[in-house]
Amino acid sequence: MKLNDADLQRDDKGNIISNVENYKPMKELLDNTGCGFCLAKWTQVTTHLGSGITHSCHHVGAHKIPLEELESNPSALHNTNEKKERRKEMLAGKRPTECDYCWRIEDNTNEYSDRVQKSLQSWSRIDHDNIIASTGNENVNPRYMEISFSNVCNFKCAYCGPPFSSKWAEEIRTEGPYKLHMTHYNGIKEHEVPIPVREHNPYVEAFWKWFPEAVQDLKVFRITGGEPLLSKDTWRVIDHLLENPQPDLEFSINTNSCPPDNLWEKFVNKLQELESTKAVKSVTVYTSAEGVGKQLAYSRHGLDWNLLTKNVRMLLDNTSKTTISFMSAVNLYSVPTFKSYIYYILDLMKRYNTDSKRVKIDFAYVRHPQFLDIKIVPVEMLEKYIKPAIDVMNANSNNNLFMPWEIQRIERIYKDCTTRYERHDDKDMQDISLNRYRFWQFTQEYDRRRDLDFSSTFPEFKEFYKECKNRHV
Repeated sequence: MKLNDADLQRDDKGNIISNVENYKPMKELLDNTGCGFCLAKWTQVTTHLGSGITHSCHHVGAHKIPLEELESNPSALHNTNEKKERRKEMLAGKRPTECDYCWRIEDNTNEYSDRVQKSLQSWSRIDHDNIIASTGNENVNPRYMEISFSNVCNFKCAYCGPPFSSKWAEEIRTEGPYKLHMTHYNGIKEHEVPIPVREHNPYVEAFWKWFPEAVQDLKVFRITGGEPLLSKDTWRVIDHLLENPQPDLEFSINTNSCPPDNLWEKFVNKLQELESTKAVKSVTVYTSAEGVGKQLAYSRHGLDWNLLTKNVRMLLDNTSKTTISFMSAVNLYSVPTFKSYIYYILDLMKRYNTDSKRVKIDFAYVRHPQFLDIKIVPVEMLEKYIKPAIDVMNANSNNNLFMPWEIQRIERIYKDCTTRYERHDDKDMQDISLNRYRFWQFTQEYDRRRDLDFSSTFPEFKEFYKECKNRHV
C-alpha cells in the first residue's frame, strides 16, 4: 500500500497541508506496516552534543550515545543501536513503550496522534518506501536534524534543567536538587552532565565530520540550545551555509530572543545575508513563549518581556522572508495569561502575515516535570483560561492568521487534559493529587532561590495554591 501524493489536499500554492483529510490516508499507510510505525524514528533526529544524548521525537526521552559507537560511525549521533532496536520493533508491528504519548491519543480520543502528523511531513513521506523495505539496522541520514551544541544559556526556565541550561547547572551545583515528596527534581545525572564548553567534545567533533555529508540529504536543519546565539558553532554553521549554499534546505534556529550584548543585531544581519545570497531555501526563527509579562518571566527566568517583543519586531522589520514561529510550552504557569498571549500573536499575524505567513505558532505539551503539567490544574480553570483562547484562534482562522493545524495542536492538549477528569481514572487522580503537592513544594523553593513571589505574581491561583499545599499524600 502506497500513499499517492496526488490524492492529498494542497493549499493554494500547491503545498500538501496537514489536516484531517490528509491524516486519515497517512494513518492507514502507517498502520499497514504496524500500529506503532512512525517514519520520524528514521527521518528525524534531535541530538544534544553538549551531553551526548539523542532522540527522534520530543515526546520520547533522550538516550546516551555510546562513544564506542561514535568512534567508527559519526552518524551514530542519530543511528544508535538503541534507536535501531526501536525501528525494528516498529517494522515488526509493535508499539515501542517510549512512544506512549501517541498511543494514549489514539486509544482515548478521536484525534490523530503526532506520529501521523510527523510522518505526513514532506521530509518524512519521501522515504516511506525505502524505510518499509529496510531491516532497521541501516545507518540513515535524517531529513530533519535538530542539534544543540551546548547547554550554555542565559535563562533557567522552570521546566528546563542542567543538561539544557548552564544557569540551571550552576544553581543545582550551589543549592542541590529540589527536594520534593518522594523524589528530587533536577538532580545532575552523571550521564547528562554536559562537557564544559572549553573542553574537547567528541560529540561536536563527530558532528563536524558528519555534517558536510549529512547536510546534503537534509530538508530541515535546526539549531537549538541552551541559547544557540551563545555558541561559536552556531555562527560556524551559518558561515558554512553561506560558503556552501544549500538551496533546498530549510534552515531554522531556536532562540530565547533575549541574548546579551549586541548578539541579536549581529544575528539579524546574518539572516539578511542568508536571504540576499539565497544560501538556503528558507529561514525560520523559533522563539519561545506561552504567556505574557511578569507571569511568563516568572517561568522563563531571565526573560525580559519588553526586550523580547522589541527584538521580535526588529527581526520582522529588517528581514523580508524570514519566518518567526512561537514555540509554546504549555504548562501550569502559562494558564492565566494564555488568552493574552494568543492576542499578542494575533496582533503580530495581522501586521506581518499580509502576503505570506511569517508569524506562526506551535504548541508542545509539558508532561515533564509532571508537577508543571496543566492536567493538575482544576478543569474549571482550564475552561476559564484555555478554552477562550482556543475560541479566539478559531474565530481568526483565515487570511494567513491561525491555521487549522495550529489550532488542532492546542485543542488536542486541552482535550487530553480535560478527558482525564471525565474518565475519573483512579490512577490519574492519585497522580494529580501527588503532583499538586509537589508543585507547591517546588514553587516554595523556586521563590526562595530566585527571590520571587508566586502568590503575588499569580493571584488567579490563590485558592488552587492553598489546595496544593494541603494535598499531603
